[in-house]
Amino acid sequence: MNCWTYYSETIDRIYWTGDTIQDPVRRRVEDTLARRRELRSIVSASLVDPAALPEAHNTPRTILVRRGTPQDFGRCPGTHGHLCCNYLTFNVYVGCTLGCTYCIMQSYLRNRTLEVRLPHPAAVERVRATAAQSPNRTVRVGTGEVGDSLLYDPLFGLSGDLIASLEDVETIRFEMKTKTDAVDHLPPRHGGSGRTIVSFSLNPPAVIEAEEGAAATLEQRLAAAHRAVDAGYGVAFHFDPMIRTESWRRDYLDVVARLAAFREAVPAWISLGTLRYPPTLRPMIEARPYGVDEFVSTGDGKMRYLQKVRSEMYQTMRRDIQAILPDTPVYLCMESTAVWRRIQRVAPDRSGSLGAIMRPVTIATAPGGAL
Repeated sequence: MNCWTYYSETIDRIYWTGDTIQDPVRRRVEDTLARRRELRSIVSASLVDPAALPEAHNTPRTILVRRGTPQDFGRCPGTHGHLCCNYLTFNVYVGCTLGCTYCIMQSYLRNRTLEVRLPHPAAVERVRATAAQSPNRTVRVGTGEVGDSLLYDPLFGLSGDLIASLEDVETIRFEMKTKTDAVDHLPPRHGGSGRTIVSFSLNPPAVIEAEEGAAATLEQRLAAAHRAVDAGYGVAFHFDPMIRTESWRRDYLDVVARLAAFREAVPAWISLGTLRYPPTLRPMIEARPYGVDEFVSTGDGKMRYLQKVRSEMYQTMRRDIQAILPDTPVYLCMESTAVWRRIQRVAPDRSGSLGAIMRPVTIATAPGGAL
């Protein structure tokens, strides 16, 4: 996908609020807007008080740029009664316009505008302090929890800033999760250790075309993954959500077979997760082909495929992934202990390579003692 064309078609204005009005990031963005002809229709303006946003501009075609807070770094919220991979999140880009039909953010992100949060120095320091107080643990932190890590990053460049702030800490694995192919703007890490990771959500081409809106094609994502490796980054992959169709085995295993091209650049991890959604999302997906499948309410209140169905999908995928990439940890996202036991017989925090990335760490407190 061409990110610059995408911006020209989906962004009308960028408002800089509060103390971001004089921030160097603004100058960087406005230089890009002026330099690229296709972006010159995008208005960049000051808005001291976000509450003064004109109602006509309260749409996803508006980006509000705010100063982040120390609390932008924290734990993945996980889900009640299901095992969490102990991922840590850093909220930078909030909201997404790619238009995936199954996106769970539709049910809980209430702001109509997009939001960019310039990383607060105290939040960055909390990441570093978290690593310092657990020197023998891997600290996984990523920016893709409430928005795509790279969709707007070629314009704002915040990932490069975070990479520069964290790359000297050997135990940090900083992950940028995306459904785009926007990697060419990232600073090269030639000679690097692969500790900085670009991860790609993957689905079969038919699912991508039907359900993932303006996201990059599978070919584009895999090509971007190779470019990321060439630039010195580690890569990871997420099959999440896996959607059951009549041909799901063949379709997903065809994608897994494509990962053989990464045998020399061993992926840092691969996650598996099946389609799940809160009941509030049901009206938004019931017209989709996957909406007619059988779902049951599970311990966290979300709707999921039957446990037997999920387990079959995971076992099939895990077997084929491990045959192709035996050194890559494979874990389940937001799954129950019962399903984990069907897939592997030991707890994920004690099982070889999974233990290194899934053991919980204690998060350093923010100034004033707040988490």
